Amino acid sequence: ATGYGDLVVVLLEPSDKAERVEYHEMKASSTALQLVDETLTVAFAGQRDVDDTIILDRRPFRSAEIQDHEDEGTRKRNNQKAYHGFEAILAKLRPKVIVLCQCQDTVPHGELSDQWPSSISKAGRYDIVQLSNGHKCFQVNSFHPMYLQYLDGEEKPLKRLLSEYLFNATFVIAANRLAGRQLCGFGLWNLRNCAQHGPTLEVSETNDIWCSYPWVSERDFCVEEVLECLENVGVPR
Repeated sequence: ATGYGDLVVVLLEPSDKAERVEYHEMKASSTALQLVDETLTVAFAGQRDVDDTIILDRRPFRSAEIQDHEDEGTRKRNNQKAYHGFEAILAKLRPKVIVLCQCQDTVPHGELSDQWPSSISKAGRYDIVQLSNGHKCFQVNSFHPMYLQYLDGEEKPLKRLLSEYLFNATFVIAANRLAGRQLCGFGLWNLRNCAQHGPTLEVSETNDIWCSYPWVSERDFCVEEVLECLENVGVPR
């Protein structure tokens, strides 16, 4: 999608129809884009969505359908061209903030990893990165939204819910970085660990305790004003 140049969201193959259908049809068929759309709406209080945000595919125009018709050597060469094309586009855009929502390491086997894979274990962390043209910007780590679809909401409902909260939080962090603000603290660390391991009390080998969301007091709950704002953008209590 095209949009304001200050923010770029990076996915990996959000749709397998990008090469052959119009944008709105592709969006309607893509669960990943719909999840990002919902999250942008929440994070930017209804002022932004995928229609006015730049979404880049880490491997543009290289859907599974196209790759299935190539031999291994051709596939690798064409994928590398796509990766370089992505980096050239990103450098030309010169965004202020990048939200990294893809977890696949895209460098050839045996080489050092590049800066573009993220993971749920990194979600919520951010840093300043330098693009190929020297431009510096914030990179916020998130994870691919389809991870949420793979979690069994019936078997692990709290883990599914906390993972969704974590995904939303990464975009809230990006929105605040755009506004010159910073979010940090134990809450993000706790949310990330609970989303990974579920809402249980964990003790590591170094005797560090991972506090869990069931272990809270009344003072830890969200204030009424924030709940009302969330309701206004369609998030139920």
